[in-house]
Amino acid sequence: MDAEWVALLLIQKLQALLLDGEATITNTNLRNQVQEATNKLNLLHQSIKVSRNEEQAERLLHAFYSAEDAADTFLARTLLLQRQKLKGCNEATCQPFRGFKDFWIRFLFTAQIKKFISLIEHAVCNTNISGSGVQDGTIQNPRHQGTRRAGSSYLEVGKDVVGLGDQAKELEEHLICTDENIQAATHELISVAGERGSGKTTLVRIVYEKVRIKKHFKYCIWVNVSNRVVKGRDVVLDMLKQVDEALAEAEESVFEQELVSRLGEVLRKDRYLVVVDDVGEPGVWERLQNVIPNSENGSRIVVTTRDVDVAAFASTTLQMGRLSNEESWELFLKKVCSAEDALSKNLDLSLITFKEKILKLCDGLPLLISLMGGILSMVELSNGEWSRVIEDADNLHGDLLALSYKELPSRMKPCFLYLGMFPKGFEVPVRRLFQLWIAERLVTPSSSGGLGPGEEEVFLEELIYRNMIEVARWRSDGIPKTCRMPGAIYDVFSPKAAAEIGLFYIHCKSNYSSGDQPSFPVRRLASYLSMKNYPSSDWYIRSLRSYISFSTQKGGISAGDIGKFLNKMILSRDVGWLTILDLEGVYKPRLPESFQKLLKLKHLGLRSTCLESLPVSVCDLPCLETLDVKHTMITSLPGSIWTAKNLQHLYMDWIDFDDISVQVSSDSEPLSKLQILWGLSISQDSPILNSLFNIRSLRKLALRFSSASQGRLNDWISKQLTNLQSLRLRSIRNTGERGSIKLTALQDHQKLMDLYLLGVLPRPINIKQLPPNLKILTLSMSQLRKDPMRTLGQLPYLNILRLLADSYMGEELTCYQGGFPQLHVLKLWKLMELRELTVKEGAMPSVKQVEIRDCRRLEKVEGLSKLTTLTELTLTNMPSQFGKEVKENMGADVFIKENEWKSYPFLA
Repeated sequence: MDAEWVALLLIQKLQALLLDGEATITNTNLRNQVQEATNKLNLLHQSIKVSRNEEQAERLLHAFYSAEDAADTFLARTLLLQRQKLKGCNEATCQPFRGFKDFWIRFLFTAQIKKFISLIEHAVCNTNISGSGVQDGTIQNPRHQGTRRAGSSYLEVGKDVVGLGDQAKELEEHLICTDENIQAATHELISVAGERGSGKTTLVRIVYEKVRIKKHFKYCIWVNVSNRVVKGRDVVLDMLKQVDEALAEAEESVFEQELVSRLGEVLRKDRYLVVVDDVGEPGVWERLQNVIPNSENGSRIVVTTRDVDVAAFASTTLQMGRLSNEESWELFLKKVCSAEDALSKNLDLSLITFKEKILKLCDGLPLLISLMGGILSMVELSNGEWSRVIEDADNLHGDLLALSYKELPSRMKPCFLYLGMFPKGFEVPVRRLFQLWIAERLVTPSSSGGLGPGEEEVFLEELIYRNMIEVARWRSDGIPKTCRMPGAIYDVFSPKAAAEIGLFYIHCKSNYSSGDQPSFPVRRLASYLSMKNYPSSDWYIRSLRSYISFSTQKGGISAGDIGKFLNKMILSRDVGWLTILDLEGVYKPRLPESFQKLLKLKHLGLRSTCLESLPVSVCDLPCLETLDVKHTMITSLPGSIWTAKNLQHLYMDWIDFDDISVQVSSDSEPLSKLQILWGLSISQDSPILNSLFNIRSLRKLALRFSSASQGRLNDWISKQLTNLQSLRLRSIRNTGERGSIKLTALQDHQKLMDLYLLGVLPRPINIKQLPPNLKILTLSMSQLRKDPMRTLGQLPYLNILRLLADSYMGEELTCYQGGFPQLHVLKLWKLMELRELTVKEGAMPSVKQVEIRDCRRLEKVEGLSKLTTLTELTLTNMPSQFGKEVKENMGADVFIKENEWKSYPFLA
């Protein structure tokens, strides 16, 4: 039941109030009442887990939200009073007024708590509590908890696909047609149609990723659309970015029609493939088809759709059917069993007992098969859990979407539903999702000293295993980079989270046009439109805690509307409850100068906003935990940020504090909770240098420093920052030129996985100095004279190696037999003296991608063609003759992509 996890979140909030001690609740009677409410809420939480009373659940949701409002109001007003006390006002005339306000705040909160206690007592009395087997809403028995999918097989597209081989072959033949008459015709539209969960997107993705397809089409473009949000301009810009990112960046501020013109200029020159995923109705396609130019060169457009009227536009339609029983069972086994399990005959015999029921429930639909496999992979086969799950599915009349949600641990449900705030098909950066989950207290933040993955990583991993969210893009080291809800799941759960539970409200065209009032006061707001037309009634703003904007258009009115919204609807209130303000990607939003009332703000996301300055008041917020101004034009921050007590994550773009005076009291611990410090620039005489050395809890550090100060910095990094996971060092001389890096001994940094060094390395690399578990290594401006590949090849876990500009000054690089056993990606950029690259037999046995950029003297490459795992070779700004020779030697299974960066006349 949904009230279950809402109750759990409220319990955590009340417990946090109690743990905060006398700083928040100074009145003993009030503390006792909060404790009583917490105890009874715990009891009620258990009763909800065994109750099936949906009507009671809805009433409880309203009650829980009201209690949360009361707790937040009390906390915010208490913080406000404490803030006023810190600022002075000790005159005798202020004391009576302050005493009355203290009394009035306690009185209101006490009344609410008493009312809430009465309500939950009534609820408990009317619910039978069986107590036995009740769990606490955490992950109880996930088969894969604490593990990570490793190895290349995890990243193979279509690995777990069954029964789509013939259709994939048919689609591929339609895309690559050898008939000259068809090749010369205007672009052909092909539709892949079928019901929800039939595997349309999966089929197209399998074909789209084939090397043969990439070689045949100069441009391959994939765009997601939906009924809810279809902005022609955004779709065109997305397409343009996939064709030429530099051109798209230059054209972001122009109008839609001009973008269409630019896109057409590029696409008409070469053969292209455009996939338009999830076209919901004819009107959507009619608008989008005008964006894609006609080209008489064999270009193709593929649409996936459930709508027969959309499919009717196509010259060719592939109709998705259902899997046979044999195919269904094969797919189910792939989803429910590990490779080791699949080899067990005893397991196979046990599974056969449930085969008929499972096949009937899934009815040949790949989505349902995947969900059922995901559910059953998390419970034990031997203790009757499979029988229980199948019985529950029968009780839900075979609704496996509902069953998948019901089977989630309580604390994981809001994490899953949270993805419904993002637009359909939106690739959510995992980094951004984790930050939001943590700020919302949906997960317990990772401890810098903890071993193994944090709770947010465990939750994400299990949701992937359950097939309830999908990884949209992977990092080269096998870690998810972006994720999203599959479209068929999104269509069910995003409306449920918004309308039935009140987790969030989406300000979009359909909601704005309907005029329907949400069932609950808006607590989290996701804006897809300009805030100009957002309802101003109290129902829409009084309980607002989170605001996320997806209005990213340059030069529009959205930035100004956001500023007005913040001023009028948030800061005008008596007290601010807002905990999250995420404007990532919004172009130059107009922030209010005064943030004083947002005393509970934990997360301020301003990444990629092009902002040039930040209001001074931001850095004085007492609860701020995350400040992200990366990829902006902000060059300085107030010195007060250096004394923030609760700041944990600080992302910047090489900001220094040299021109400010930082006042740090002797008994304070500046940034004592800081775990991420990214993009700090520091000189030899920086006023924060001594304070910096007192920070010991960092997990990620990106530092630009003067060569003269690196001795003390090395000592700090090597001896005190033993929990580092990611380290980036850039050495700069006082003249602004690159400096030297005296590599400190990092062999004791067991957790350090990612190391980036920019600066001259005066000595050859010593393997004993490097972290033993290093997965990513980037060198730039190192000016190494001795070939480093024999040494670096000894790193047993290295996945990615980047040798960037002037990192190596020699003429030959050689990868030796047995070297780089787990390397997946090799990048060689601007090695101006390099003439020969040799890969010995047995070297780099797992490499998948190689990129060679601006190595213009490189003439001889040996052994690259013998790498059987290599799938992609990128040549950027390389001589045409070199590219021609490489193509002649490489196998047919390797996709060779050639880039030539150039300027565009119409941009001058």
